[in-house]
Amino acid sequence: MDPNTSYDVLIIGGGPGGTPAAMALAQAGKRVLLVEAGRGLGGTCLFEGCIPSKIFRETAAKRRELASLGDFGLPLPQAEGMSVNWSAVQTRKHHILSGRAQGALAKARSLPGLDVVFGRARLTAPRSAVIETGGERREVAFANALLATGSVASRLPIPGADLPGVLDSTGLIEIGFVPKSLALIGGGPIGVEMAQIFAMLGSQVTVLEAGPRILGPVDGVLAGLLSERLRAEGIAVETSVSVQAIEGEGQQHTVRYAHEGQVHTVEAQVVAIVAGRHPNVDGLGLETTAVQHDRHGVKVDATLQTDEPGIYATGDLVGNPMFAHWATAQSLAVARHLLGAPAAFPNPAHNSAVIFSYPELGMAGLTEDAAHAAGLEVAVAEYDYRIDARAQISGDAFGRLRLVYRKDDRRIVGVHALVEGAADLMGEAALIVRHGLTLEQVGAAIHPHPTLTEAFGLTALGAK
Repeated sequence: MDPNTSYDVLIIGGGPGGTPAAMALAQAGKRVLLVEAGRGLGGTCLFEGCIPSKIFRETAAKRRELASLGDFGLPLPQAEGMSVNWSAVQTRKHHILSGRAQGALAKARSLPGLDVVFGRARLTAPRSAVIETGGERREVAFANALLATGSVASRLPIPGADLPGVLDSTGLIEIGFVPKSLALIGGGPIGVEMAQIFAMLGSQVTVLEAGPRILGPVDGVLAGLLSERLRAEGIAVETSVSVQAIEGEGQQHTVRYAHEGQVHTVEAQVVAIVAGRHPNVDGLGLETTAVQHDRHGVKVDATLQTDEPGIYATGDLVGNPMFAHWATAQSLAVARHLLGAPAAFPNPAHNSAVIFSYPELGMAGLTEDAAHAAGLEVAVAEYDYRIDARAQISGDAFGRLRLVYRKDDRRIVGVHALVEGAADLMGEAALIVRHGLTLEQVGAAIHPHPTLTEAFGLTALGAK
């Protein structure tokens, strides 16, 4: 067998669903080929999602903080309406992304058993693939494969969706200016994050959501509070709407939508369709194998193996939940499984996540509604951050903590927090849910004061 064309594992996709497995397998002595079609290792999270959007948010949040410095005894007359050097923001973004991609590549290439190739890989049979790089083409064989090609932005069948100036989430990340007005079609995590980011940067923003509320799968109480916050900030939030068409060109567009039998319009300089993402299966050559897929993603079993024995899939490619950390957990589990070691495959009921709204919305485990749907008898203990010392000191005492717990044994099955700083609370939340801690166990832990995390203990102790 030619060592130049045969590998123990072929991994297609260099994002969080592929690279961790590639490194773990190579470190264990396996010969691995990692093929990435993009500009660097990191995937959607690094180049189009998690990281660049948070870079934008950091700029927006600092602009917001400057305008409120007077409340802290630091008046800055020039802060109100301060302009944004968007070119500098984009330059900073590219610098951070480039540095992280280069670091990941250097680490990968330091492993002797790992070959990293930038190009496209297409399966040609259950144990072979063709790799195309820069006009060159070569065939490779493999014992096992991991598919981790992620997702792409969804395009809705709306007349006018292909007009110049109508963007998807990727286009919005690359935008070269802060628009005067922005219409976002989609009120999910991407839509909400981008709505607040650009509103804080000075845009007039409208969110159009087809569902009855924004952030459908999120805890309903917290989603409602956040919706109120958006509206209080001047963001127009329209729910239960049906977008009929997008018209216009250049710097002016009109979005026509129906709501409760009436037709309405909204004018915007930029329109962005941010109604989620769908698994990226195009060009993988799945038809040459027994791998099955539908619009929700590639079908896998409990070990993330597809219908083709020896071929696995992870991350966005297998559908929801679509989070980078979830893909990484799956990737590492598959690596351990291929090495013959015990592997704890991620359980959706233990997943944690953060929506980087303002304030942040963190979640771990089941919502109250999801728990009821699973047949659990649960109750909820709440804490209002308006009474929280740390939140008051920070200047933004808005939000709520909700602990969802079983009535029979008082084990916590869900933790949901809306407060600026919620992202940093989700580590404790994940451990609570993962290990099924009881209210009494969480209440017995000594939490430092004054911190946001002490709300966990206070809420647990106060539960009925």
